[in-house]
Amino acid sequence: MRGPFSISSRLTISLLSSGYVRAVSLPGCQLTGAPQQKTLNNVHTGQLSVPGSPFGLVYASQEDIAFVSLDISLVNSTLGVLNTSTFTPTLINQVPLQAGHTNSEGALGITLTHDGRHVLASAGPGSFVVDVARAVAGSPDAVVGALNGSVGPQMPGVTAIEVTVTLDDEYAFVSQEYGSTQTGNRGDIDVFKLHRPSANGSVSGTAIGYLTLGYEVVGTALSPDGSILYATSENTARAGTTNVTTLGSLSIIDVETLKTDPSNALVSNVTAGCQPVRNIVSSDGKVVWLTARGSNHLLAFNASKLVSDPDDALLASVEVGTSPVGLTFARNESRILTADSNRFNYTNATTGLSVVDVDAALSGKPAVLGRIPTGLFPREFAASPNGNTILVADNESNEVQVIDVSTLP
Repeated sequence: MRGPFSISSRLTISLLSSGYVRAVSLPGCQLTGAPQQKTLNNVHTGQLSVPGSPFGLVYASQEDIAFVSLDISLVNSTLGVLNTSTFTPTLINQVPLQAGHTNSEGALGITLTHDGRHVLASAGPGSFVVDVARAVAGSPDAVVGALNGSVGPQMPGVTAIEVTVTLDDEYAFVSQEYGSTQTGNRGDIDVFKLHRPSANGSVSGTAIGYLTLGYEVVGTALSPDGSILYATSENTARAGTTNVTTLGSLSIIDVETLKTDPSNALVSNVTAGCQPVRNIVSSDGKVVWLTARGSNHLLAFNASKLVSDPDDALLASVEVGTSPVGLTFARNESRILTADSNRFNYTNATTGLSVVDVDAALSGKPAVLGRIPTGLFPREFAASPNGNTILVADNESNEVQVIDVSTLP
């Protein structure tokens, strides 16, 4: 484990001036649904039926295009191309993501390169790479490459669930949820060096290595300056057990080290509630937010203290809906939406989107403004580049839901 000093010097911003330093208790695990919330009936929403279970979502650089990964069958999936020029999107193309590209069961989490040229879709031992322009045009050769950890230096994972790209688009970090016997069945982050031609053409990736973390590694997010990767591990118990009383963790990872020496890139770990699954970072880099699915809570951490004093980093703990998974900012980061999945079908529990007042949460005040109804298992979000709309993957309803941000409370 590396010392924290080189990173903490880049994260010396204090939250004292904002009044956000106070004692906060970490939530434990819950085996029931969360309390019912007020329904927000005045929020304008729409729904698009899609031919598969939607998982990942991302907008293209232009306002009128977005992408969604769709699970069509056990071995195949597609990347759906959405026209978002009207409030309710339309599905205009599907790019087949055949299992043969990565020897996988299909694509899950997706991301857009920062230059807007490619979508990476996590799958099996790595990721599909899709050319954005070709996908929008409906070209049959839109898949231009794959990152495959089973080729070259053997990578341990075949259960890729999320992918994150560095700010310079030169490296991809793939979350392998379950790892393998090579990692003691712990999850890991696989590291690939991307090779992308300046003109349209095939894309490849060189496997650099991997960083073993906790059990069931899922969500990753970069700090705004790209120097830190935050990653969640659902559990400290052996993967596949039913011990839901075991807490998970948030890992703080030095990106520069991760690029060249992945096994030595871990800076620190912090306990992060029960089954933490997704995380996002405020645009100023001060606060890391995550969903603790098994705690029915939204947690906030002081980013600087995650490096210098992890045991004292917790800033806020807000009970939201049942089994929250995805989360996203809205209205210039004054609101956070959580995707309350109720994925374990607790009695008297509902799915929905909790709307959280960020300032109230950080001040320790009642922060949940209510619940937006959804379909079954809302999972992940994408916010439009202009911030006006948010897309939601209602995974078990085969729907993409759209939210008019201007109508949020």
